[in-house]
Amino acid sequence: MSVDLWSVVSWWLATGFFGLVGWPIAAIIFPNWEDKGYLLAKAWGIIGTTYLVWILGSMKVAQFGGGTIVFSGILLAIIGIGIRRLWIKSDLKINWKIILAEELLFLLALSSWSYVKAHEPTINGLEKFMDYGFTKSILRTKYFPPQDMWYAGESINYYYFGHLTMATISKISGVGLEFGFNLMLATLFSFCLTMSFAIGRHLLTRFPTRVRVAGAILIALLVTLSGNLHTIYAFTTGYWGEEDNPPPFWQIMQPIWKGENITKGFEGYWYPNATRFIPYTIHEFPAYSFVVSDIHGHVLSIPIVLLLIALLVQYFENQKNTQIWQAGVYGLVAGTAFMTNALDGPIYIGLFGFLTIGREMQFSFKNIKLILNKVVVKNIIVTLGVTGGIFLISVLPFLVSFKPFVNGVAVNCPPAALANKNIGPIIFEGTEKCQKSPLWMMCVLWGFFAYCGVGLWLPEHNKDENRSRLLLWALYSSCLILFAEFFYFKDIYPQHFRSNTMFKLGYQAFIMMSIVSGYTVVKIWLQKKKSLGVKMYLLGCIPLLFLVMIFPFFAVRSYFNGLNSYRGLYGLSWMEEKYPDDFAAVMWLNKNISGQPVVLEASGDSYTDYERVSTFTGLPTVAGWVVHEWLWRGSYDPIAKRAMDVATIYESEDLMLTQALIDKYQVKYIVLGKMERERYANLNEEKISGLAKIVFSQGLTVIYQII
Repeated sequence: MSVDLWSVVSWWLATGFFGLVGWPIAAIIFPNWEDKGYLLAKAWGIIGTTYLVWILGSMKVAQFGGGTIVFSGILLAIIGIGIRRLWIKSDLKINWKIILAEELLFLLALSSWSYVKAHEPTINGLEKFMDYGFTKSILRTKYFPPQDMWYAGESINYYYFGHLTMATISKISGVGLEFGFNLMLATLFSFCLTMSFAIGRHLLTRFPTRVRVAGAILIALLVTLSGNLHTIYAFTTGYWGEEDNPPPFWQIMQPIWKGENITKGFEGYWYPNATRFIPYTIHEFPAYSFVVSDIHGHVLSIPIVLLLIALLVQYFENQKNTQIWQAGVYGLVAGTAFMTNALDGPIYIGLFGFLTIGREMQFSFKNIKLILNKVVVKNIIVTLGVTGGIFLISVLPFLVSFKPFVNGVAVNCPPAALANKNIGPIIFEGTEKCQKSPLWMMCVLWGFFAYCGVGLWLPEHNKDENRSRLLLWALYSSCLILFAEFFYFKDIYPQHFRSNTMFKLGYQAFIMMSIVSGYTVVKIWLQKKKSLGVKMYLLGCIPLLFLVMIFPFFAVRSYFNGLNSYRGLYGLSWMEEKYPDDFAAVMWLNKNISGQPVVLEASGDSYTDYERVSTFTGLPTVAGWVVHEWLWRGSYDPIAKRAMDVATIYESEDLMLTQALIDKYQVKYIVLGKMERERYANLNEEKISGLAKIVFSQGLTVIYQII
């Protein structure tokens, strides 16, 4: 417990550093926010500092390390202070009571989710190996791009900027990644809660303080902890073995008066079903991400996304006071979103363009003719040109070493006449690529947001200064949700071909609509004179709000075992218990090996315990998780060939061929452990011992160093 406490404090102090260096610029960007952007400053500080570190490392100007991080952070602060002194020429007026309260809120959220996570800290399962391995490799790197720990000799062909932010905090805090991985999850939870709170509070700025705070809390809870209406299945007999075609809830609903059955339904409700409801698709949301604990790109992108939303709120708040440099800042942050979770960049560039056109049309659907006005056209072109230009410039060093693994935009349910043809970037695959979401299922997933969206059209919103913008948000979010019904981004998955498309677009729609929904409910609730229609609307909102807010009750209780057993934040205990010899080998490599020499280990399938050495050391191996590398390299053949070469090194009796392959992949160390001995039935240890010397041995695990 004392180690956990020290780790949390060290990590929190590191985030405090980034908050301090980011606040001078945040205060310039958000001058009329109650806290002068303080709750957004940490995210801005981490993103800005990491971006400077990444640029310096990509240009081979400075190595990735604590000194470069501190230098970049201080440089970011100096830029902000300089702009305020030389350009704005004003002092920052600070309400320290608000700042103290907000810092305590951030710490409370950080420590609370750290406590929750300590009940299941295991860094294993789903894609934790991938995320940990990326970050561990980054921590070992000097310059960027970092090496792919599962494809020796090549750099990471994935969106790794978010993992770099995790590595940056880990470096500056001095907390090892075996603790920092779980602390980063708690940090992302805290960012999500506090930043959405800040956005909500500012949207409600015209209301009294208590109302503003209460409304902001509701918005923060909706963004961070809510689910969808799938929790209605907790009141049914449930469904098992029917995941590809779940029954409608009304067919298996239990009468409310049968209390015993209702209790059983609660106990049997399986929370992941809320994210895998429509057959062959994924529709996750932040609360689910915080529970299952994969620190993947879509989770690492949350603070960037919320910063973009805050920038949108600020930029479109007052048309007369907006300046073109704000559009440039937005483009830069959108660039980091792209490098963290690819589609987030285009999504929020698109939203910016949508709102820009809407603003130039006076936020009125009756003024479409204004789009033909030369001044309007010029404003749109200049604004979007600056945003898009800065976006492209900011990601250029990343694109130099990155090869996209999405092959284009494909049509869902293509016409038979166009099957298996391409028209420009539009792909028409076979007619078997046809999946449509049943309307009732869409209502289960998005019904709460749709209901709240209707509330924006109530007469009580007619004089609301935020109404037009939020309507555009809701419309744009609806387009994101519906996109996967007509198109999908083609990748390697055959049956789940639109899964990633629905996942990535729906995730952002969930975040945006949570903010819109919370604001709408609060605004209508606060109306002094409520018509019968409004009262009926609010009455209908209560059960829907209840259903989306009870998701954490099921998820946290299930994943974290009811919070009954505190295990600590150390994430490698499982490996020490399950693979004690391999764990000792990993510890030896981490302690004794610097740089990134190639370590050979068995090549295995994705989502298994294979690649445990490369994952937890950051040392590259020849061939890692097959499906993942298949996706990243754009073809199955390269990773399959490497896997065969790995088998040859372990099993072949041909000494010359083995040596040639060792030289080809520049292998420096060979691991022989339980998994290698199980996977390679004809393992030739005698041959290996003739090519290398033993540098580590414990139980069944031996590490050989090539002579």
